[in-house]
Amino acid sequence: MAAPTSEPLPSPRRRLARALALHCPECGSGQLFRRWLFLQERCPRCALRLDRANPDHFVGAYLVNLIFAELLFAAGLGIWLLAVWPNVPWDRIEVVAVAAMILSPLATYPFTRTIWLAADLIFDPPKASDR
Repeated sequence: MAAPTSEPLPSPRRRLARALALHCPECGSGQLFRRWLFLQERCPRCALRLDRANPDHFVGAYLVNLIFAELLFAAGLGIWLLAVWPNVPWDRIEVVAVAAMILSPLATYPFTRTIWLAADLIFDPPKASDR
């Protein structure tokens, strides 16, 4: 693990862009996830703790994930309904909707997790205890 540098803090826009790319919002390094749903403990490059010091840090990430995934689901369902109206295949929509409600939070989790980390770093810049 590299020692922290004295580089200036990244801008909020840069942090969010890095987070959307699933990179460390602090240094831009990738490889933050061991697998799709499993976050590393620390950034492999700058050693930033990815859960921060607060033990409830992950709750915000789950909340953001749930909100984003369900909004995405609702938008997709609305578009589908408008596209096939008035001949709506309700049986097919029922099956697809259940599957989408289960899969959408899993598909968006890594993105919302890094976005939450970026937002947390914007409002509470890293301290020495975060490394």
